[in-house]
Amino acid sequence: MANMIYLTLKGDKQGLISQGCSSIESIGNKYQVGHENEIFILKLHHSIHREQNVNHSPIVFIKPQDKSSPLLMMAISDNETLNLKFDFYRTAQSGSQELYYSIECREATIIELSPNYPHSVNHAEAQPEEIVSIKYKDIICRHHMAGTSGYSVWDERVY
Repeated sequence: MANMIYLTLKGDKQGLISQGCSSIESIGNKYQVGHENEIFILKLHHSIHREQNVNHSPIVFIKPQDKSSPLLMMAISDNETLNLKFDFYRTAQSGSQELYYSIECREATIIELSPNYPHSVNHAEAQPEEIVSIKYKDIICRHHMAGTSGYSVWDERVY
């Protein structure tokens, strides 16, 4: 089974955008007890590469259509500055879920928001999703269980 990812999303203008996003009102019977104020992330992709200097690519994640969907549209329209924290959970030896990793993005903005509504005949079991791409000023990654962390700044300077 894949690890679970939850996003806490705060905007400079709108406040806690993720508030109530994993509630029954927001995502129906897929609601997540204990994660009501976080966005359930279905997939996340990120890349950092190097030629002369470090180059960051946008973080791209897929989420279900939920309470945050209209708020994300407002955030991209207003170029709102956001702070994001992705928490990764895995199954512990005891069988419970444990927070083991996190990615924090500061001073981020949405650069693309793409709703995806599946074909109602060909993909009758699929649900509406959104693909969100963000750029950020800096990123912090932490492995909580192993006690390591790393930090990088999205900067265009050549070193």
